[in-house]
Amino acid sequence: MSVNALQTSASALQTNQFRLDVSANNVANVNTDNFRASRVATSDNAYVNSIGTGTRVAATYAPNRPASPAATYADAGQAGAEQSNTDLAVEMTNQMNFRNAYSANAAMGRTENEVSQTLLDLVG
Repeated sequence: MSVNALQTSASALQTNQFRLDVSANNVANVNTDNFRASRVATSDNAYVNSIGTGTRVAATYAPNRPASPAATYADAGQAGAEQSNTDLAVEMTNQMNFRNAYSANAAMGRTENEVSQTLLDLVG
């Protein structure tokens, strides 16, 4: 019981931290010419001891969606450069969701730890 629950919680914590890091990088580059915001693809499958617990980062990718025509501008230094396609509203919403998921999985790990400790106290 305890090992799988802790592995599930730990893998979710790592995945959500990675998602937060990618989103923070997107926000940090919002004013970088030709920057394409990255996304994280995850996989929820049997990868921890073939039991089917946990999640993992499958890949990061930059969607091939062109910047809007309004975002294209000619800079004196770079003719035809495009502004970043980072959407701050999307990134802030994602960050709130990832933070909440991180907190929920941290609580799950703490609860599992408490249950395990209680069981050990009863046995010992």
